[in-house]
Amino acid sequence: MGMILVICDETDTSAFWAAEALKEHGLSPIVVTGAELGNVESWRHTVGESGADCEIRFAGGWRLHSSETTGVLNRLVCVPWQWQRQVGGDDRAYALQEMSAFYLSWLYTLRGPIFNKPTPQGLCGNLRHPSAWTALGGRVGLPVRPYQQSAETDASPLWWGADSSSSANLVYVVGSSVIGPQFLVEPHREACLRLATAADIGLLGIEFEAGSEGGWRMCGVSVAPNLIHGGNALAAALAEEFTS
Repeated sequence: MGMILVICDETDTSAFWAAEALKEHGLSPIVVTGAELGNVESWRHTVGESGADCEIRFAGGWRLHSSETTGVLNRLVCVPWQWQRQVGGDDRAYALQEMSAFYLSWLYTLRGPIFNKPTPQGLCGNLRHPSAWTALGGRVGLPVRPYQQSAETDASPLWWGADSSSSANLVYVVGSSVIGPQFLVEPHREACLRLATAADIGLLGIEFEAGSEGGWRMCGVSVAPNLIHGGNALAAALAEEFTS
């Protein structure tokens, strides 16, 4: 069995839960945190005609080579804060852009299924604005809550997607599987799969709410949802994707 990575912020309890859940399905994932990535001893990243490759040497001597991975659960939303805190001055914004591009390139060198692939709009998937998710959800056939925003709305938090930390009305797409309460999954399975395909996202959390006229409608989407609500069904689906 090859190396499966779980890449996450050091405070991401969802990612640590997923790593333990994957162990119960016979896998041996290695968790790599943003704090560890922010303190590596060296990077060796090459790009050539045959493709890209990367080797990281961590404190203590452990080396991670991109060719050794067979699957990745990527929950790294942005460049690790451990590294960001070391950068200041007038060129800080430029340095962050350059390092984000470097991380994007490194994540693309990792082998095996990646949940989720990095994009320029977010290192673990496109952090679409809720208005964009609403439009995309409606386009693929999901009932959606109409989006409204006033001049007084603080737009900054909106880019991070739905806060589903306590939601029971959450549906997950994990590769070709749709997981969640059956009263939501049964009528919306195909549309949820179409949404993940249209968004080019392997793992997606889709939150629903009761509509004012009956039925259920999509009210939020996250590329880094709380995985704990998915329970064993989500862990099993993820393990199957990594081993199939």
